Amino acid sequence: MTTVEKPESELLSLEDAAEFLCVSKSTVYRLLEQRKLTGMKAGKLWRFRKEDLLAYMQRGPAALALAKVPEHLLDAELAFFATALQQAGATIEDDAPPADDEAGKLARLVRQMVQLLIAVKGSDLHLDPVREPDGDCLLLKLRVEGSLREIRRLPAALHDALVLEWKRLAGLSIEERLRPQEGSARLAARQMLRVAVVPVQYGEKVTARTIPTQVPTLAALGIAQTPLNEWLQRPHGLILILGPTGSGKMTTEAACVQEIMTTHAWNIMTVEDPVEYLFPAGVTQLKLEQFTCADGLRAVMSHDPDVIVVGELSADRELVQLTVVAAETGHLVLTCMHANDAISPLFDFLDLGIKRSLLANNLIGICLQRLAPKLCAACRVPVEPEPALLDRIRRSAEEGGYCLPDDAVFYHATGCPECRGRIALHEFITFTPAIRSAFLRCATSEEFTRAVREQGQLSFFAEQAKNAVAGRISLDTLLRFMPF
Repeated sequence: MTTVEKPESELLSLEDAAEFLCVSKSTVYRLLEQRKLTGMKAGKLWRFRKEDLLAYMQRGPAALALAKVPEHLLDAELAFFATALQQAGATIEDDAPPADDEAGKLARLVRQMVQLLIAVKGSDLHLDPVREPDGDCLLLKLRVEGSLREIRRLPAALHDALVLEWKRLAGLSIEERLRPQEGSARLAARQMLRVAVVPVQYGEKVTARTIPTQVPTLAALGIAQTPLNEWLQRPHGLILILGPTGSGKMTTEAACVQEIMTTHAWNIMTVEDPVEYLFPAGVTQLKLEQFTCADGLRAVMSHDPDVIVVGELSADRELVQLTVVAAETGHLVLTCMHANDAISPLFDFLDLGIKRSLLANNLIGICLQRLAPKLCAACRVPVEPEPALLDRIRRSAEEGGYCLPDDAVFYHATGCPECRGRIALHEFITFTPAIRSAFLRCATSEEFTRAVREQGQLSFFAEQAKNAVAGRISLDTLLRFMPF
């Protein structure tokens, strides 16, 4: 306690100080008890100098957010996640700062969220501020094997502090609350995460996605014996890997790069935003910060690359044109695109001004990919579709180039503890001379599709009908891909 040294008119009351800091009076009392804020007492009344309040505020929004966090809430959430980690069979790895104050506990709470994500083999974590009839909360969900699971409803009082901790870890601006931000963080046993924050109706949403640290191989992904092997031996041309969001396109692309590294002494350069996989020495990965993917691709051409990896194509006309030209000028180019089928993106290229002959002469092949649950061998049982449904499956498969056997058996998983994991499902179109000729003469995607089937290359549904008959996927999974 100190004596008042300035006239009372120059000092702020407790109520004024709380308003100045935008916190409650009880928070001001707590800051005084924790000696995080300096004040002066005259009798029973507290008085504050503006310069002391400003000095506290200069520590930034994180200090203000922490000041509003009741410590007992942090203790309760830490206890919950400790129990959840034990139930998941994980060991708590506490690499957070050892401090036992609010900042240290908050850091441990974020790390335990990530540890739980890793323990359940999840791919991404979502923190959503929501408003419900019984009050606001912060909803934590983890995506595991493609499905979101609700894990915890955290108190809304933790929202600001948790968002600011995520921003700090990812190197984002903690002052910025009105614009989306993206960054990366490394924590929980060297796990890399891509962190995105976006303003939403009731605060800010945080999404953290795991970045695999080990580049997979084609064999590990189960696609070693596919047309990809032959495509990757070509010295130049364009390989397209297509699929919807979350279908593992970038993983397959990374495995292709790994395959090239093991078989050729080639100069490989990547233009990706964001970077998904960190490759070992031998692959040069551009850091796109002050320039675009198109700028990066243009710059790469000056470094005599053999292989160019363009992370993902969009509707950017310039980037698409540069990508096709890179294949035309003697480079092997790999890229990904969002798509739901294997053929319509080719005609999107034409709409973006790519010459049909340029595309036809340089395209090596197209890989369409989706992810689906593996059919569990431990609990699968035969299932007999209704005759009308079986007839639809048979006709759709035949239209795609596959004749369903008369004794075909389909399966259904009844569900058991062994049910886990996903499988990548594909359609491959190799641009043979006959396919190339068909693309040059076919005016529409429907005409080209028929020409591809006439050449014996199966549709995506036909490939999955084969997988269903072979017992790799369930009947329910097959029906998800049934053509309209």
